[in-house]
Amino acid sequence: MKSLTLRYTTATVRDLNDMREFLEQAVLTLAGDDEIAGDLVLAVNEAVTNSLLHGYDGQPGMVVICVEADGDDLAVRLIDDAPPFDPTSVPPPDITLPLEDRPLGGLGVHMMRQLSDELTYRRNETGENELTFVKRQALSGARP
Repeated sequence: MKSLTLRYTTATVRDLNDMREFLEQAVLTLAGDDEIAGDLVLAVNEAVTNSLLHGYDGQPGMVVICVEADGDDLAVRLIDDAPPFDPTSVPPPDITLPLEDRPLGGLGVHMMRQLSDELTYRRNETGENELTFVKRQALSGARP
């Protein structure tokens, strides 16, 4: 399994651009596909932004981004030690409602789900949040 990792001990929103650039280059290095890179950059950027603004309440915090090639799949693991939050438990928004009738929030998680083939959450063995985005068959050249 090939992997590339970026680790911040005190990440802030000012680091988001560097994180996006790392992720894009890592995906292109492992999968060589602009569309997959674009989808994962958007999805992971949303998750990291949520972690920094809401999980860490705007204060610096630990963020790890690990991009892994596993068989034909590409996975991005996002790890932080903010308070526990499982975005996969957020119910899907009702996007059929007019904008003025929709509650605030929830669209970022919806976007994360739409841009990945699989989105999983767990508290890892050291008690950190671990959110994993998977793109299936990203390395085979035959996307589902």
